[in-house]
Amino acid sequence: MGTLSRTTTRTLRRRLLVPVAMMSFALVAAGCNDDGSGSEGAATPAAHAGTTGPAQTSPQPSAPASSPPATASSSSAAPSESGADAAGPGRCTAEGLGMSVKQGDGGAGQVYYELTFVNKSGRSCTLNGFPGVSLIQRDGGVIGAPAKRDGASHGATVLAAGKTAHVVLHTLNQGIADGGCWKRGDYLRVYPPGSKEALTLRDPQIRVCGDRFTTTSVER
Repeated sequence: MGTLSRTTTRTLRRRLLVPVAMMSFALVAAGCNDDGSGSEGAATPAAHAGTTGPAQTSPQPSAPASSPPATASSSSAAPSESGADAAGPGRCTAEGLGMSVKQGDGGAGQVYYELTFVNKSGRSCTLNGFPGVSLIQRDGGVIGAPAKRDGASHGATVLAAGKTAHVVLHTLNQGIADGGCWKRGDYLRVYPPGSKEALTLRDPQIRVCGDRFTTTSVER
């Protein structure tokens, strides 16, 4: 009976140990499976590509270039003829002008000559300021000195085709002031305001005395 008890006891122990061992093995296997799956997922190439490679995005259609507004193209266009006309007529040139001189009214020893410009061109032009006026000898030498400016400028004078404007030349009668009289000039040379080209009038019949020779600015 005692022997049977020991045998029975061993059998019972074996039977108890087998389920325990199987349970332990199952726990160890489950632990190994959890660790392995985690590390394997970290080592998966797809996972590295998602963290270190460029983000994969679907291509987006590029926005169509916007066409420039109509006002931009019109503003960059060259100015039209009307725009140039709106800026005003250009300066009168010597080539487009004619000239004449006549003696005006004087008194108390004062002598005045009216120098007139006429626009011979086919379009309007502008005279603005003082002309350059000199008496010239036949050999081209200047007699005395060019006329000095008298008074303030009258501003711009617009001459339509065929219209006139003038300046007033001023000198003195002989004997009114010291200095005598200059010899008569063979020519009167006049530079219109702003021009480097001159007009020339032959035998102007101007006599300058008392060292007084002045010109006003252009006016109507």
